[in-house]
Amino acid sequence: MTTRNTLTTRNRLRRWLRHGENGQGGGASLMILTLLPALLIVFGLVLDGGAKAAALDRANRIAMEAARTGAQSVSGPGDVSAAAANSAAQAYLATEGVSGTVAVNGDRVDVHVSFSEPTKVLSIVGIDEWAVEGDGFAQVIYRIGD
Repeated sequence: MTTRNTLTTRNRLRRWLRHGENGQGGGASLMILTLLPALLIVFGLVLDGGAKAAALDRANRIAMEAARTGAQSVSGPGDVSAAAANSAAQAYLATEGVSGTVAVNGDRVDVHVSFSEPTKVLSIVGIDEWAVEGDGFAQVIYRIGD
């Protein structure tokens, strides 16, 4: 009896997909039209969300490298030139094609970068780009005797 009920339910489902609920047809088309936009949005969130995660990683990497470059412009103990660190870090940001701010606080160089990453699928629903920001810092460490 369980097999018969399963077959009956399966046959009803097949009939509904082919002919609709009242035998008028179009049931499957209506279901697909309803689910397709939701599936596209989910696909877009997965694809573009992954791209945003990669862009955030890139932003943080660029900020850390720019801070490191700024910190390496220091010539000796107590000689942290804000202008030299700023210039070196900004030059690195320019080579990466992003904009950012550089701050020198004592022996620490802080960099904040921001740029926009275009979306691939979510532009269908009006989300054309993600705003991406990253932060990095480098501490100047002096070694004597090298």
